[in-house]
Amino acid sequence: MDSPVDPPIYSALLRQWESDGRTLPGRRDPEWNQAAALPPWPEAPLRFSASRDPRGGAR
Repeated sequence: MDSPVDPPIYSALLRQWESDGRTLPGRRDPEWNQAAALPPWPEAPLRFSASRDPRGGAR
């Protein structure tokens, strides 16, 4: 059994997306793989700063 052939309009759209540098369905995305390989939490603890409430109350 032969594999189905994409309609011409779909093939043209994929060629356009590829020439624009977009991610294509069914193809690996190196940028996503790099982002997904990062650790979910940074190594150093996050530091937050906040200004005091000018009315003297708690936040």
